[in-house]
Amino acid sequence: MDGRITAAIPADGVGLITIDRPEKRNALTPAMIERLTAQFTDFNRDDAVQVIVLTGAGDKAFCAGHDIKDIPAGDLGHLYEEENMQVFLLPRGTHKPVISAVNGAAFAGGFCLALASDLRLATPEATFAVPGPRLGVVPIAGQSARLPRIMPPAIANEMVMAGRPLTAARAEHFGFVNAVVPRAQLLDEAVALAKDIAAMSQFVVRAYKRIAQEALFHGAKAADAMEYWLAMSAGQGEDVKEGLAAFAEKRAPSFASSRVRK
Repeated sequence: MDGRITAAIPADGVGLITIDRPEKRNALTPAMIERLTAQFTDFNRDDAVQVIVLTGAGDKAFCAGHDIKDIPAGDLGHLYEEENMQVFLLPRGTHKPVISAVNGAAFAGGFCLALASDLRLATPEATFAVPGPRLGVVPIAGQSARLPRIMPPAIANEMVMAGRPLTAARAEHFGFVNAVVPRAQLLDEAVALAKDIAAMSQFVVRAYKRIAQEALFHGAKAADAMEYWLAMSAGQGEDVKEGLAAFAEKRAPSFASSRVRK
């Protein structure tokens, strides 16, 4: 079975993407990669969506990465082709916040999708793993370059060098996931978190995402310059006027950049 990528808007401002191939641990086929890329692009352009939630179908896996059976025999170099790498960076590439709701195993490319997301929730059974070294494959799409920057380096080294999976409890302890929640509550919690973000000034939320990524990949000096430029832009905008007025009037703000356009 090829599998599906499904999409829904379960609440105002929230777009939900589900990797739906549970019988194969939500491993991605070439057709699914194409659809996942298209759906992220659609939600990124959709004014009705402020925050994207990504999850997997079933109760075993979030995503197991590529379906290895679809890789030409003896051609692991196929993994490094542009379309096969960029799909796992999609959460990082969108200007909107992305929450990964990790409902099970997040291995290889599935781990990359969670790693590239801005926030992560996980069930107690969730596990995160970097299996590349067991296959002779150098971990890509952030597993080598980004992981040691957002996790304690020794823990990142353990995951990669020793191939040891990270449990949900340890992931929460080390700050990799925001919270561990019961399976039955996972999507509700993810949508509630997304709605909180959607209620904020989206100009500020997206500016922060840009600044945080600039700091992570290009250092504090470049991020400081971007922070100043975006803060000056915000200071001339409608959101800051509304925010200050709402504070003075003791009411909830209604930010122009956060109003859902249907």
